Amino acid sequence: MGGTGLLLGARCAGWAGRWLGHGRALALAGLCLAPAGLLLPFLDRGAGLWLAGAGYLLAMFKTGMDNVLGVSLRQRMTPDPLLGRMNATFRTLLTGALATGAAISGLIGELAGVRVTLWVGACVLATAFLPVFLSPLRTRHDLPEQRSEPPTSGGGPQQGDLAPSRP
Repeated sequence: MGGTGLLLGARCAGWAGRWLGHGRALALAGLCLAPAGLLLPFLDRGAGLWLAGAGYLLAMFKTGMDNVLGVSLRQRMTPDPLLGRMNATFRTLLTGALATGAAISGLIGELAGVRVTLWVGACVLATAFLPVFLSPLRTRHDLPEQRSEPPTSGGGPQQGDLAPSRP
């Protein structure tokens, strides 16, 4: 279910970005689809299994859209010389968050049980879109023009530039 949702979300992201605007599509996907994560704790036999599966499908659809739209925006907003640093920073933060979340989930599961862990995870998943939704990013329609140089203030060499300074 999760892989299908990711694939469908990634396939729909370009269309949604062109139709709604990239920032707005990112924000609306979170607002409309992230609460579907609250269906995951209903995991059980019978109807509960289907309900949780539908919630997981929709949550992963949102993740697929987020991946395409978010990475596209970050790469277009970042000057070329800084792309490697930006991507490395995001990978480090994401991997660290996943590892930390896994450890915390294991601890909650051990202390409070599986059902409580599912509810805590569902609440985190359902509200994780809020930083993007509450940011100015939600009003961005088009992808920005790609810059090849970092912005400077004053036109002279900046800290970290390799060009020697002249008096």
